[in-house]
Amino acid sequence: MSLETGETATGTRSERRRQRTRARIVEAAERLMRERGVDAVTVQGITEEADVGHGTFYCHFDSKAEVLRPLIDELAKRIHVRVDRVTGGRRDPALRLSAGVRVALRAIASDPLWNWYVFQSGTPFRRLAEGMGAPPVEDMNRGVASDRFQVRDLRATWSFIDGALIGVLTCWNQGLLGEDAAETTAELVLRSLGVSPEEAERIAHEPLDPS
Repeated sequence: MSLETGETATGTRSERRRQRTRARIVEAAERLMRERGVDAVTVQGITEEADVGHGTFYCHFDSKAEVLRPLIDELAKRIHVRVDRVTGGRRDPALRLSAGVRVALRAIASDPLWNWYVFQSGTPFRRLAEGMGAPPVEDMNRGVASDRFQVRDLRATWSFIDGALIGVLTCWNQGLLGEDAAETTAELVLRSLGVSPEEAERIAHEPLDPS
């Protein structure tokens, strides 16, 4: 009985220690990447900053890019919190998806770590979807289920939207788009989902509650 209890306690302590080590690696990586740029940072630099060995690093992450995953998850959560706030709790899938597109595009374009993750860490379509998180897909699914959106092939439509967002971000990075690019993109996304041109324009340009 005492042995079993001791093993449980040891396992718990071991897991807490593992989590602390992982968090230290992530914090060190973010600090270095924001100071020097992602491309200038190496795994060795991260391990030295975090004061861990190479073996310890690879127990937690497969590559430098993978260290960004927890950071992207946190940034995506902040987007969804902001969407909830700027939409004032309204549940209209069109409004929420539009707000999500507008907020996400500006956030990704302005954050060098997020931008690098989308464009240089792997397949852009997959990385963009991961970077935005699940709620935009959930909003689309709710819109389809309620007939707010008219979609014949959900997977193809979402792939099309992914590609459009990547294209917008690419042009944004090159300085080819104006300040209203996020609104224009949101409008086009809604129109691709069957929202009328007039309503799509109104929703996409609706002021977002800053409170």
